[in-house]
Amino acid sequence: MKRVLCYHSPMKNLENLSILYVEDEEGTRNNLRYYLENSFKKVFVATTGEEGLMLFQNEPTIDVVMSDIHMPKMDGLEMIRKIKQINPNVACLLTTAYNDQEYLLEAIELGVFSYVLKPVDVTLLFEKLRLACERLYEQKQLSFLSAKMSAITSLDMVHFSKALDAALDELASKDKKVTLCNLFHYDFNTKKILAEEHSITLSNQEIELLEYLITHKNEIVPYATLMHHLSTQNPSLELVRTIVKSIRKKTTKGIIINLSGVGYKIGMHV
Repeated sequence: MKRVLCYHSPMKNLENLSILYVEDEEGTRNNLRYYLENSFKKVFVATTGEEGLMLFQNEPTIDVVMSDIHMPKMDGLEMIRKIKQINPNVACLLTTAYNDQEYLLEAIELGVFSYVLKPVDVTLLFEKLRLACERLYEQKQLSFLSAKMSAITSLDMVHFSKALDAALDELASKDKKVTLCNLFHYDFNTKKILAEEHSITLSNQEIELLEYLITHKNEIVPYATLMHHLSTQNPSLELVRTIVKSIRKKTTKGIIINLSGVGYKIGMHV
């Protein structure tokens, strides 16, 4: 019986996906192959970048590519560059024994989703695989929505509006969760923070502040903006700080980042 690891998202069933794993180190390859084969629908394994590229060319249904960076002849980055030319939407992760900024910057430019340092922490690896597959799912949903919109260009505006609303409702009906720092999750449906084996209940003001920071995840939100956003008759900076302190106490300090004298920013998982 197949043993499936973790997962609680629209792409939680990794057993429906196929993965290409490229690793030239035999011990690491055999160890991780065991976990992958117990989680994915199909696992293709290669020992060199050339072999990995050939496998991908012959298996266009591969959803995820995971590769070591440092390999003889064709390294992992070069292989992924060629794979992205074939399918720019494939989800890619890297494993590496070196925290080399030059390689990692190049990986970002190639659209690699994330990386894991060796020796590989299997729990962390599968969390990142799950997140990469969620991103893959979102891309497929956006493509689906785009196709729907293209298909209705000849319809009148009433039919167009109905079809668009239906497509958006379909997207909104999926689990709406975001991953915060240290692998905490926030569920917009239940209004709770999810840890590994339990959920954390928040007050209404904690929910207001946390959701506002999450929806402005790429910004440092000024103190005054957060004060104005709180639904209370007497908003104050002290109240904002109290709410932040309470959320941190229930989770971790890094979940909300403070820029002294300016404001706060949500700590998202990278």
